[in-house]
Amino acid sequence: MNPFRRNEHHHERNRTSTRRRFHFFSKDKNRVAGGYKAALSNPRTSRQGRKHAKQELRAMGRDRETHLPFMTKVKRALGIRSSPRQNRESNRRQERRSALL
Repeated sequence: MNPFRRNEHHHERNRTSTRRRFHFFSKDKNRVAGGYKAALSNPRTSRQGRKHAKQELRAMGRDRETHLPFMTKVKRALGIRSSPRQNRESNRRQERRSALL
């Protein structure tokens, strides 16, 4: 048996298993589109990044999802970000405690 010779049966077996494996690792198009939509509304995304995200969404056939609400644009221009949920809940607790005292 020559170790450098290709084994026909081994090659056949690997070919079918690789097809199944690639199907498992395929990208979910909805998640990819969701990432691009998030990039559009993210204030830390550069102008070039938002432009690229719009192009990709349009190439995917999702023209309607490239629209941004006016308030999102205003918040980005003014640098207003929503406070993290943890901070909001701790503020509510403090307000309740002060109301009880």
